[in-house]
Amino acid sequence: MVDAAVSEGLKEGERLLFSTEWVAAASAFESVLAIHDEPAAHDGLGRALWWLRDVDRAIAERTAAYAGFRRLGQDAPAFRAAVWLAREYAEVLGSEPVSRGWFARAEGLASRLPDGAEVGWLAVTRGLLRPDPAMAREDARAALSVGRISGDPDLEATALALLGLGTISAGEVSDGMTLVDEAMVVVTAGELHDRMVFGDVCCMVTRASEEACDASRLSQWNKIVLRFMQRTGHLALLQFCGTCCAEIFLASGDIASAEDWLTKTLHELDQAGHRARCVHPAAKLAELRLLQGRVEDASRLLAGFEDRPDALLATAAVRLAAGDTAVAAALLHRRIGHVVGGLLAVPLLALLAEVQMAQSDAGQALETAKRLDEVAAETHWPKAIGASHLTAGRVAAHLGDIAAAQERLDSAIAIFDELNMPLEAARARLSLAEALRDSDPEVAVHEAGVALAAFDEAGAAGMADKAAALRRALGGPARTGPKALGLLSRREREVLELLAEAKTNAEIADRLFISAKTAEHHVSNILAKLHLRSRGEATGFALRHSRPE
Repeated sequence: MVDAAVSEGLKEGERLLFSTEWVAAASAFESVLAIHDEPAAHDGLGRALWWLRDVDRAIAERTAAYAGFRRLGQDAPAFRAAVWLAREYAEVLGSEPVSRGWFARAEGLASRLPDGAEVGWLAVTRGLLRPDPAMAREDARAALSVGRISGDPDLEATALALLGLGTISAGEVSDGMTLVDEAMVVVTAGELHDRMVFGDVCCMVTRASEEACDASRLSQWNKIVLRFMQRTGHLALLQFCGTCCAEIFLASGDIASAEDWLTKTLHELDQAGHRARCVHPAAKLAELRLLQGRVEDASRLLAGFEDRPDALLATAAVRLAAGDTAVAAALLHRRIGHVVGGLLAVPLLALLAEVQMAQSDAGQALETAKRLDEVAAETHWPKAIGASHLTAGRVAAHLGDIAAAQERLDSAIAIFDELNMPLEAARARLSLAEALRDSDPEVAVHEAGVALAAFDEAGAAGMADKAAALRRALGGPARTGPKALGLLSRREREVLELLAEAKTNAEIADRLFISAKTAEHHVSNILAKLHLRSRGEATGFALRHSRPE
């Protein structure tokens, strides 16, 4: 009878895990352990706790699972636990010696198993643990071959994503993005067995899109991912990594949800004393604060993280905003020296040119713009080309060559519009308005107005204020009063329309695939921005004004 109860409990736990019902799955596995010390129950409980972001307990449970599997001579599941532990100790706890020890145990177990997917998982794990994705390409290729031969879609998807990320890091952007696109097809076509692979692949695709300066691609995949989760009922899969989750929301223009995730992830890391899995949320939140014009907040967030490679760009931008141009330039030169060239240098060079213009060093700014043009020509990547046009146009305007500035900025606007990158297009439009303010003020007012609308749409308040100030200085119309819809982000306007339908926060959350807490946050922002006192007033406002007359 005990054996039957254990078997049924394990089946129920696995079913709940597959259905992303993490709390219920953890309870099911704990019920099994209350009856019998079953290694598979420890393993299942560890996986459920990982999704619940209780990493310390997850590691303890999967360590217990490993020991139990070894006692029973079950080398295959012991191997899977060992490779997972090797990654967690490296990526979250930052314990390289312990990670290497677990990887060595996994290698020993794999040598005793029949030829199969294990050798591929060893290769892909080795690649994931390397500091530079470009160095992991051979590991990824080996894993991909094993994954295809063994028919393991989890291994194939992980290897495709890692190979794509490494190929992009090595400068072969188009080929790399094709590989990560294929990995995402495997993920969203329902081929996976292990939900953790969904998180791994989405994290690598997010990182690949950022390194390739291709936010539009991430935005397009975001729509597919959300539809997949809606179709399968697995909305909780978006919780795999707080920073990547925020990046996905940022790509869709939902700054409020991104802010919620980053704040929550920062708190969790601080409480647990863990490392960030990928880009540190403090760096990403600082970038978001700069968009909002909150420079001091961005500076406070970066305290203690300034020297991290993933935080250096935001740190330099904060220094520039504070007028510390010498420090900003030194930081950027240091980082540019490390990345050598390729797409990773694009945002660094673009910001360096801004710093040099702030230092009134037009000659150096021009040289930096030329270096950016060279990177764009080498990579043939549209975002890099757009960035090079934007930087060259701003430098030309700084030098007083208005004709050249207009030509380059017009090209930047066209590329960013084509790439569906409204914030970048708005930056180019604002730069064009600044360049034309004396020679063609009417066009400048128009471009500043278009930029203002785009910044307001995204919730980029800091940039919106700059566009509004320029438009006022040129004699254009001022922003309307405090109840103007233009003050709301796109997501907030969607929430406002649902308020007009008398939806509750829970109903708004279900409709927009967000949490009830995030919905409540949006409603609070709407009331504050529109100077309204209640949901009832917001509903009345929405009925009067939310749609064009």
